[in-house]
Amino acid sequence: MYLKYRFAFIITLILLFGLLYGFYEIKPNTKKSHKPKEDSQGRKIDYKVFRKRQAIKNAMVHAWNGYSTYAFGKDELLPVTNGWKNNWGGWGVTLIDSLDTLYMMDMHDDFKKAKDFVETIDFNKIVGIDYISFFETGIRVLGGLISAYDLSNDKLFLDKAVEIADILLIAFDPKSGIPYRRIDVNNRKAIYGYGTSIAEIGSFQLEFMRLYNLTGNFEYYKKSQHVIDFIDKSEVPIPGLYPQILNITSGQLKGILTVGGGADSFYEYLLKLYIIHGKNGEQFRRMYEQSIDSIKEHMIYRSNKGSKLLFVSELFESIFTPTGEMEHLACFLPGLLALGSKELNRADDLELAKELMKTCYHFYRGTETGLSPDSVKFSFDTNEHAWGPESKTINIINTKPNDEPDFNIVKAEYILRPETVESLMILYRVTGDEIYREWGWIIFNSFEKHLKTPAAYSAFRDVSIDEGIFSKTNSMESFFLAETLKYLYMLFSPPHFYSLDEYVFNTEAHPFKIMKR
Repeated sequence: MYLKYRFAFIITLILLFGLLYGFYEIKPNTKKSHKPKEDSQGRKIDYKVFRKRQAIKNAMVHAWNGYSTYAFGKDELLPVTNGWKNNWGGWGVTLIDSLDTLYMMDMHDDFKKAKDFVETIDFNKIVGIDYISFFETGIRVLGGLISAYDLSNDKLFLDKAVEIADILLIAFDPKSGIPYRRIDVNNRKAIYGYGTSIAEIGSFQLEFMRLYNLTGNFEYYKKSQHVIDFIDKSEVPIPGLYPQILNITSGQLKGILTVGGGADSFYEYLLKLYIIHGKNGEQFRRMYEQSIDSIKEHMIYRSNKGSKLLFVSELFESIFTPTGEMEHLACFLPGLLALGSKELNRADDLELAKELMKTCYHFYRGTETGLSPDSVKFSFDTNEHAWGPESKTINIINTKPNDEPDFNIVKAEYILRPETVESLMILYRVTGDEIYREWGWIIFNSFEKHLKTPAAYSAFRDVSIDEGIFSKTNSMESFFLAETLKYLYMLFSPPHFYSLDEYVFNTEAHPFKIMKR
């Protein structure tokens, strides 16, 4: 009997050992089988980067699910109250603006659902407002539809792009050929006004030129080129720098000089028009290079406090002396400079891009919440240009915390703007420097900590303090899905993913295929 129990005990031990051995040996192999070491192109996968990329996609899924649940087909979700508003005409602007993001992130069921809605849109009428913005409709709606076509090759999107482009043609003044700012869609007429901005008249050409290339309709090309020629021939106080405001009646430019709101995307499109034409079109290149040279000579200064940051200052109207103010919108400039250095072999521009990129990162790092204010003001010596004919080299600043503030906050809100992460993505793709991914990840974690709601993400009232739900403004503009999350996702994607050699991105982050020569 004793031997019998002893034998049974030994058998039991052997079985237990076998089970434990199988558990520890087989389980890791099973996990590995679900994670290929290489992608479909044979390239090795970095799983730390992959997990971050997936976290950003999860943020997009979260934001889209909230929109889809509470505001599908409406212009914007109210992310705190789970409501909605039609503030862009009632065409579902968040949906249209998000089409290519859904496609790029392989959210194909959601893309199909959105496409089915696009098919039902009647662009001949608007609700919720009396008029549409020529500029915003061009970059968000027309740009989103062209991009959706370029990515999916589904002709529905091209047909819809033509529909909205023909609505936008209503804006053009028959005498000057310059577009007015607003269109009364329901009555098919432009709303006449004297003033518009250089960005508004100079940031539809990428969309219209691409549409001309896709449809052969020369009207799109003619309207675009006429405005570029008009700007090119305009009298300006500093060659290459264009005052912010245009009087359509007199044809005169006036106002501050800035690379922020009202001017930013015009400078951006000069380079991108050159790129989308297959690096063809010397007018675009000449105008771009002249603008950048003048920005470097007249608008770049260094703070005399904190980390001694380099910044791009607005210039006062008429006297054109620096104000010391810089908007978050101007943080597109490091990315533009890096892209220009790549496409035009302007090495000096890349060095400036790196310095300005540090400044834009400090916009986030320098606040209690890790979120950027909408605009800031620097203390600086107005007599010392930081970058110009006599100062082509600069010292590298450190990015360690400093007790002295780098800037004073002018506008404290953060409205989910994309410009800094856009530039981080481009700088990473041009240089391969991992620091840009590190900064992007820190910024994204601030989003997760301070901006997330049960439904989506909300703009923030004051970046200097987090008061919980009271800090959230109940607003999520469409560009958070169209731009901010897309650029973050691209930052953690390999450079061949929607390569900058194959696509040019409009100012709303919609990728258009670069035309062949």
